[in-house]
Amino acid sequence: PSPGPDMADGLSYHWRFDDDRQCQGSAAWDPLVVSQGLSGVEVPQAQAWSPRPGSPAMHTLTVALMRDDLLLDCVRVRFGLRTVATRGHEILLNGVPIKLLGFNRHDMVDSPVLSYEDLVRDVDLLEALGANFVRGAHYAQDQRFLDLCDVRGLLVWEEVLGWQNTVSDFESSRFLMQSLRMATELSFASSNHPSVILLGFFNEGESFDGSEATLVAYNAMAHHLRRHTGHTRLISYGSNHAGEDLHLDAVDVFAFHLYLAWYPTTQPVDFEDVGRIPSIWEQVRSWAASHGEKPMLVTEAGAGGLFGFHGPVEQKWTEEYQALLLQTHLEAVIQNPGIAGISLWQFADIPIDRDVSDEQHRPRGLNNKGVFSLYRQPKLAAHVVAKIMLQQLDAPSG
Repeated sequence: PSPGPDMADGLSYHWRFDDDRQCQGSAAWDPLVVSQGLSGVEVPQAQAWSPRPGSPAMHTLTVALMRDDLLLDCVRVRFGLRTVATRGHEILLNGVPIKLLGFNRHDMVDSPVLSYEDLVRDVDLLEALGANFVRGAHYAQDQRFLDLCDVRGLLVWEEVLGWQNTVSDFESSRFLMQSLRMATELSFASSNHPSVILLGFFNEGESFDGSEATLVAYNAMAHHLRRHTGHTRLISYGSNHAGEDLHLDAVDVFAFHLYLAWYPTTQPVDFEDVGRIPSIWEQVRSWAASHGEKPMLVTEAGAGGLFGFHGPVEQKWTEEYQALLLQTHLEAVIQNPGIAGISLWQFADIPIDRDVSDEQHRPRGLNNKGVFSLYRQPKLAAHVVAKIMLQQLDAPSG
């Protein structure tokens, strides 16, 4: 091809979809004019990416940089084609309603670094549980983990770094600029991951505050994420202020956290509290609906269970009581057509800072709310939850 306006000194770009030959024969590929890009180009024999138990089809785009007939560089990017949207109280994936059932997951083991084998094991365990959804708490996720979610068909909520941000944070121009920068970096890094369908920010921030600074911060983050993702992800934030949250207009999906029948951990079990869980989630849904017709997720709910500690179901910290509470939350969401899904807290136990939490709240120096131990040994809750989720996975969709 003759040189285009941005091809100098014999340099040219060539591209092709779904070619596994590592740029062999790329001189004959279609030329790419950088100033025009590939906007509007159709992927031949395109297939929609969909989660398990479907077929998460992936495509590739390969771009070759050449000088005359000499190959200088070759870049291959994998991506998936899917849509995500909302309709009333439903989340739609490729136009079909889907109920999100899964877990919050921290990128932690007993060391500060996860190997690739650690990540594969976690995805294997999530699949074995019957989960179709994982919420990455509370930071951008390991790209290797997202790659695995892409090819295994797990839907992901990814989050801009932030936790329990305060009004003083929102009043800080430096904090807001850094948050916006992290949002840009996250959006760019995960742009080709079809598994990422939700982006969150300001986890459990002081969204009950009505000051101008807080309003600006929430709206700025939501607008920024939409703009930098081209509206290809739904935007939300995890709120622990149901009933008093003032910034729900900023989001596409409501998301709430409640640890019903668990806190305070020093109080005895009250089975009336357990029995009220379905009705309380319905009250939250009804209150949220008064702020607009949007889907609602339960993004944190759970209870602690010490691995290996068995006893009567009416005793907190036993695996038996943890299993009961998680089952109750999960079934409440499944049976409520107005709630779009749940991410239980949490996938596996994680280490905590002993200087900020005592043994009454975090025994053994761990957040013990995982259905797996720190070393990925299953608790009773893992078996109970898996039985329910796998039944839903096999149920007819939509």
